[in-house]
Amino acid sequence: MFHHIVMLSLREPLSQEDHEEIDGECALLLRELPGILSLRFVRNRSDRSLAYTHAFVSSFVDEAAHDLYQQTPLHAPLKQKVKDIADHLVVLDYET
Repeated sequence: MFHHIVMLSLREPLSQEDHEEIDGECALLLRELPGILSLRFVRNRSDRSLAYTHAFVSSFVDEAAHDLYQQTPLHAPLKQKVKDIADHLVVLDYET
């Protein structure tokens, strides 16, 4: 199994509309792309994470499924949204 975590530091607080848009993009990707086991956009509740207030937490059947997710045009709107709202991001990819 391959795991992909992206922690985000946002430019400004996330609106409910933005959160719903991101949730919708995640649901679309989960529905349409093979090999995605889970894909969630979550709010970080830790007070020890500096400015990283949100994260994408996802799991794939393998690294090839993750690579397909990264390259598909279906992922482009979500990538653009992240560019629009994020000040900084940190990525953690690992295999179990």
